[in-house]
Amino acid sequence: MPAIKILVIGASSQVGSALCTRALGVEMSVVSLNDSMQDMMCFDSFQTFVTQHQPNYVVNVMGSSSVDGVQDQLEKQSIAEYETISLLAKVCDALSVPLLHLSTDYVFDGQQHVPYKEDAYTAPVNRYGEVKLSFEKAIRQHCHKHIILRVGWIFSACGNNFVLRTLKQLQNNDAVKAVSDQQGCPTYANDVAGVIIAIINQLECDIEVWGTYHYSGAEVTTWKGFAEAILAAAKKHGATQEQIIEAVTSLEWPANAPRPAYSVLDCSKILSTFGIRQRPWRSGLVKVIDQVFKPVLTD
Repeated sequence: MPAIKILVIGASSQVGSALCTRALGVEMSVVSLNDSMQDMMCFDSFQTFVTQHQPNYVVNVMGSSSVDGVQDQLEKQSIAEYETISLLAKVCDALSVPLLHLSTDYVFDGQQHVPYKEDAYTAPVNRYGEVKLSFEKAIRQHCHKHIILRVGWIFSACGNNFVLRTLKQLQNNDAVKAVSDQQGCPTYANDVAGVIIAIINQLECDIEVWGTYHYSGAEVTTWKGFAEAILAAAKKHGATQEQIIEAVTSLEWPANAPRPAYSVLDCSKILSTFGIRQRPWRSGLVKVIDQVFKPVLTD
C-alpha cells in the first residue's frame, strides 16, 4: 500500500515543522512549502504544482503567529492573503484533494464564561482574528472537503512564542510580568501535529466528517499561570534566579492588539468524532524546556 502523501504549506511554522517531522516518522510522504509560496501562487501554477506532486491531502499551517504584527497589517496585504487562501481552496476543490487548515481561538470575542463550541458566535476583537476568520469563510465557500482546526496559545522549542520569550527574560534575570486576566489553554505544537496525522488516518476510511473542530491542551490557565509553569521548569535546569512572576492586567500590558479575555475551546466534538483527547500542555512544556536546555547530541 503506497504511503499517504501530504503537501504541507507553511512548513517553517511551529506546527509545520513538527508535522513534517512526525509525518516522516509514521512513514507518510511529505512535500513541503514555506510561507514564500504566496509569491508564486496563481490558479494555474499552483494547480500544476499539486497535480505534479499528487498529494492525498493539503495541510495549510501557513501564517504569522504575531498578533500584534498583524494589527498593523495593510488592507491590501490582508486582501492578498485572503485571495491566496481562496485560491488554495479552489484548487483543492477542483482536484478533489482534502484541505486541512489551521485556525485560531481568537475568532471569538472572549465574552463567554464557558468553553466555545465550534458553532459559537464569532466576533474577533483584533485584526488577527478577523483575518483568520476570513480565511475560514473562504475555505467553507470554495472547498467541500475541508477540515478547519482551531487551536490556541501554540508553543514549541522553535519560532516566536510565549515560552521562548519568557525563557529569554528569565535567563537574563529580568523581572517577568504576565497578564493575569486572560484565560486560555496553551497547546504544544507537536501535539497539534499528532492531531492532524490522526485526523488524516481516519479520513483514509472515507468518512464524511468535514467541517470545523477545536483542539487545545488540557487545563485552563492565564498567561501568568503559564509563565509560572515556565519559571518552575526553568529553575529545575538552573536557568534563572527569578522567584516570582508579576501579575498585570490587560490594560496594563503594552500590547498593540487587544486579546479576548476568555478563549477556551470546547474540544468535545473532536473527541466524539475522531476519538482525539486533549493532552496536558504541562507535559509538552517539560519537553520543550528540556529541548531548549538539553539539545539533542549528534554523533
